[in-house]
Amino acid sequence: MKKILLTAAMTAALVFGGNVLAQSKLGHVNAMELVQQLPEADSVQNALQTYAKDLQDNIATMQTEVQNKYAEYQNNQSQWSELIKQTKAKEIQDMQVRLQEFSAQAEEDYQQKTQELLAPLSDKVKNAIEAVAKEGKFAYILDASNATVFFGSEAIDVTSLVKKKLGLPDVPVSKTLPR
Repeated sequence: MKKILLTAAMTAALVFGGNVLAQSKLGHVNAMELVQQLPEADSVQNALQTYAKDLQDNIATMQTEVQNKYAEYQNNQSQWSELIKQTKAKEIQDMQVRLQEFSAQAEEDYQQKTQELLAPLSDKVKNAIEAVAKEGKFAYILDASNATVFFGSEAIDVTSLVKKKLGLPDVPVSKTLPR
């Protein structure tokens, strides 16, 4: 919503006061690249991988239990009474429902954990960007890592200035973090 308002404000400024925008300093930055280069990013990535593996291991265990229960049902159903067959079939269905619910909840939990662990890194980068904007007297700094943000060729890429503020080397990033 903020980006839409910013875009609308910039459009209005161009239409009604092009001279004002022409005098304003406009920059762009790749915030995701900055987050990925922070020293803490590796520990966040490791923590997320460990968390995901734990969730996947639990899902695999539950899948094995369902498969074993189904194999038992297939192997023994001819020996069971109708009541036992219905009871075992209901158990298998219930286990499948629990597996599906757990899988859905695991996905939500992983997304929340990702947001929780990345928030301090994002805040650190945001604060550095705001400091560079203030020090450099930029009217706007747009985040180029978000595909919906557009910037003109006249804009100044301030990624290297923010890297300097964060104490990061000015090299391209190769590692990636989940979004």
